[in-house]
Order: sequence, then C-alpha cells, then structure tokens
Amino acid sequence: MSLFLFILNGFELAACIVGFLYWNKIKGTHWKWFPVYLAAIVLGEIAAEFFLHIKKDLATNGAIYSYFVIPLEFFFFYWLFYRQFKHTKSSKWPLIAAAIYFVCLVADLLYINKIDFFFESFSLVVGSLFFLVLLLIYFRKFMKSEEIVNYRSSMMFWVCLGLMIFYIGSMPFSAFRTFLWEKHNDLFYIYWYAQFILGYLMYSLFIVSFIWGKPK
Repeated sequence: MSLFLFILNGFELAACIVGFLYWNKIKGTHWKWFPVYLAAIVLGEIAAEFFLHIKKDLATNGAIYSYFVIPLEFFFFYWLFYRQFKHTKSSKWPLIAAAIYFVCLVADLLYINKIDFFFESFSLVVGSLFFLVLLLIYFRKFMKSEEIVNYRSSMMFWVCLGLMIFYIGSMPFSAFRTFLWEKHNDLFYIYWYAQFILGYLMYSLFIVSFIWGKPK
C-alpha cells in the first residue's frame, strides 16, 4: 500500500512541478493558485506520512488529513467552480456547497466521528455529492457553449474530467470503507487499489490542463 501511495505522491508532485513550469501562462489569472494548491497538498501528505511511518503517530496523521488536506481539497475546488460560474445564475451553487460542507465538517470533527456512524466520513460524502452536482452543472454548460469546439485548450475541462473520474469512481469506497473492511475484506482491497489508480488518472489530467490549457 505504501508503494501505491508513494506513486500517488509522485503524480501530485509532477502536477505541481508542471504547473510552476507553465507559470508564465497562468500567472495573470486565478489559475496561478492551482500549482500553489498542489504544493500544499503534496507537503500536507508528506507530513502526514512522516508522522505515520516515522513517528508511528496515527492520531497526527489522521488530524493532518481531517483538518488540512481533505478540507483544502474541497474548498479549493469549490472556489474554482465559483470562479468558473462567476456572473452566471449558477454562481450561488459553489457558495452553497462550501457553506454546507463547512457545517458538515464541523459536525464531523466535533461529534459524528466520535460515534459509531455508518459512513466513514459524513462531510466527505456530502462534499463529494456537491462535487458531482457542480460537475453536472459545468458539463451541461460546457456542452451548450462554443468552448466545446476548443475543449483541448480548456483548463477547466481537463480539471473537471479528472475530478469526475476520481470522485465518481471513489465516492462509494470513501463512504463505506469501514463497512467493507469489516464485512467484505476482499472487496475493500479491490476498491483500495482502484482508488489509487483513479488518483493517478486525475493528476495526469491536471498535468494535461497545464500543458494544453489556455487560461481565461
């Protein structure tokens, strides 16, 4: 499992490096924060793995993911959708998603995680569902716009494609991971490794967005 995680960190780092290599192309737009976000994710996950494998501190490892890495992922992409939908009727949806996710996150951290709950993480499930809603809104608008003709140069298209592949594929596992571990151990490992592969695909598409994309 550590090898799969190490490879995932490699994909994350590669996406970050490519983002900074194309900095001149994106520095005048809101996309300049994308490689910065990726750098924060890489550093956060490296720190989490340090505490897990070197310090043998499972509590700190979990805290880094729960309080920093996972919330940062959701809030960053909600913000990215907000920038994409800005000045349209859909601009309220990322704000609603962020607000509800924040409430669920607080409930998770203060109460739900301390009880025997069916989901692995309530806020993770809710946050992922809102991702799917925003992705549907984006692709619906994309299919009706002139942008579809030049999809290859759309950074948002490649990012959303990566998010769709990862979150649609991994959300069931993220939600029911504890249940699968306790009741269906063989399925747990199948989904566990599949989740890493989906992550590799997502970060590969992030790399494509930097190389082919032309920020607006």
